[in-house]
Amino acid sequence: MTPIGLMGALVLTLSVAGARAEVVDDLGMTVALPSPPQRIVSLSPGNTELLFALNAADRLVGVTGFCDYPEAALQIDRVAGFSTVSLESIVAAKPDLVVAARGNPRDALETLRRMGIPVFALDIQDIDQLLEAIQRLGLLIDAPEEAAALRAALEQRVKAVRARSDALAWRPRLMWGHWSEPIYTAGANTIIDAVFTEAGGINVGRQAPGAWPQVSLETLVDWAPDVIVTTVHPGTANPPDMTLVVARLQQTDGWKTVPAVRHGRVVHIDADLLNRPGPRLIDSLEEISAVLQRVTADVK
Repeated sequence: MTPIGLMGALVLTLSVAGARAEVVDDLGMTVALPSPPQRIVSLSPGNTELLFALNAADRLVGVTGFCDYPEAALQIDRVAGFSTVSLESIVAAKPDLVVAARGNPRDALETLRRMGIPVFALDIQDIDQLLEAIQRLGLLIDAPEEAAALRAALEQRVKAVRARSDALAWRPRLMWGHWSEPIYTAGANTIIDAVFTEAGGINVGRQAPGAWPQVSLETLVDWAPDVIVTTVHPGTANPPDMTLVVARLQQTDGWKTVPAVRHGRVVHIDADLLNRPGPRLIDSLEEISAVLQRVTADVK
């Protein structure tokens, strides 16, 4: 969770030269820029997608090796991994703003600050935080109108999903994971948990301690999820054929007793939609919502 409130994060001050934004980031650091940034480095795919959506692509001079959407992001210099960054490469890009994220090494971010490079860190863990981050980032990079328009469009879609969720006859039990062992899932205080809840489901992974717990097949059977949501497994180039996956699991001891498997409710979602805290997170929210609408309709 961020250490700041939704509205308390925004501070707008006036200087002799004109309007100047002072914005508090999710590490509690106040970031004040003397002028709108013209050379921005993004240290996460979600941040990169946000900056593109705010029409700031022409100001991006560095991204991570994982920033692959939109396609134009592939043409921007790679200056970092995700959990690792190259200070030399970042400094060489001569940024006047670095937009960081949860998972970036804190010591590297602090080194950049000591070198006089402004760092603005985001830690988006739910839908409301995503919407609020758009407003803060837009203010910081001097794109308030773009931010307002983007936020309004996404809020309208979220509102529609929430209305459908409220109308559900019952809340199906969901689990994110994969069918190979060890089985990892998403617990409380994760963005996947937030999406499942907003869509109208109950995340069974919340029963295990930690954000990304490892669980046994016996635990999964006990949880009895109505729907299993999976993403592309690391190292897999293409999405799996879910028909074949379900057919195999329906013949596998343990798995065949799970309601989601027994009723063929194992759903694949693009990992980049569900795991990246950017505008496309709302796409995954709508996809999960549609799944739950079908599930609840089937049992009427």
